[in-house]
Amino acid sequence: MQTSLPFRLALACVALTLAACAQTPGNRQADEPPQLSKRGDIIAWNNASAFGPVPSHLASTGALRCAALDTDKVKYRPLGYHSAARGLDGLPLPGGGYYCVPRD
Repeated sequence: MQTSLPFRLALACVALTLAACAQTPGNRQADEPPQLSKRGDIIAWNNASAFGPVPSHLASTGALRCAALDTDKVKYRPLGYHSAARGLDGLPLPGGGYYCVPRD
């Protein structure tokens, strides 16, 4: 799967900020979707608790999307999903958005 540079950059920046994020996905998708936002040089989801669980039929897609963030030392997995997650431009991301976290 090939992704655009802005998409990969957004995912990478989100991953770098996840460790500092105290919120976690909820038990269902929130009515108000999460959106990527930029604060200084950091891009992060504005509301991690807006994500719900990753549906089983999207688990492999989520794993591929999160694997785009993998480094030699850290591997990522999807912890949350929202079908209407929005990008920096405020538009829905094609295929929704995944909340990726480092694997244990």
